[in-house]
Amino acid sequence: MKNIFTYLLIFFAIPFTFGQIIEGDSIVNPKIFWNVDDVNNYVFKTKETKKTAETFQEEEISYNVKIDVLDIYGDEITILWTYENVKFDSNKFINNPLFLIDKVTVKYIIDAQGRFLRFENIEQTIEDYLKSAEKVKNEYIHQPETLTKVQDLINAYSTQENITRIFEKDIRQFHLFFGKGEFNTKGNTIEYNSYMDNLFSASPTPAKTTIKLNEIAFTGTNYTMNALQMADKEWLANSWFNYLKQLSEELETEKPDENHLNDEIIYNVNTTSRIKDNGWLSYSTEIKTVNFQDTNYTLERRIELD
Repeated sequence: MKNIFTYLLIFFAIPFTFGQIIEGDSIVNPKIFWNVDDVNNYVFKTKETKKTAETFQEEEISYNVKIDVLDIYGDEITILWTYENVKFDSNKFINNPLFLIDKVTVKYIIDAQGRFLRFENIEQTIEDYLKSAEKVKNEYIHQPETLTKVQDLINAYSTQENITRIFEKDIRQFHLFFGKGEFNTKGNTIEYNSYMDNLFSASPTPAKTTIKLNEIAFTGTNYTMNALQMADKEWLANSWFNYLKQLSEELETEKPDENHLNDEIIYNVNTTSRIKDNGWLSYSTEIKTVNFQDTNYTLERRIELD
């Protein structure tokens, strides 16, 4: 009888442990339920493809990331990512700052919901990056041209302003859906104003992001979320025209035709993540697409639990 009672107690307690799947498995509220010293290992892969009427280019990169929960204090959680084992499959790697990574740590803070707040201890990340870069420099000590490119990467990314640019897209993708509110299986969506990378300048591109719940697993232990980010087409066209105008001034050539303001540029980012009931990702896929004139560009970033 005691064993039966224990079994029933556990059985009826299970639904209450799934903090973000509630009301008969019909509503999800994406949150994290992590503890100090929790650790998970992930494999990150990016695949970049560029097609035009005349050319085809492709590059793939993979690397391992260990994610540690270092501390929980009040409503803030300190996370440490350790990057290592970076692999490239093309000869264009020398232009990518990930090429200099042997082992680099990145520390940042999230809130109790799981939303990214800020980076911490950037000095240590820079120190790790410089140590890794030194190993790469030693490999190419007898190749002056390659060594110069390595040094250019070091100069560009070993600063307080730029070092986090190497890692922030991975981190923001990982935490994209947390703290956005409740979603149900009836298809409700949450839409908000956001920003994307600019294709033609350093200024961010205004966009609209729509988030929805795709499905809840029949086990009730995980769910799938989707986000579609769409750049403002009119703003992009103006940015493109201003880029051409600036270029013509620099090269002292003819000013661009204002008809370029009617050029259609499609720029979307679609992200799908399967999230466990404790807030750890099973996988996440982000696909960035740009269609402009005769060019089709795709960048896919995939995160998989190792």
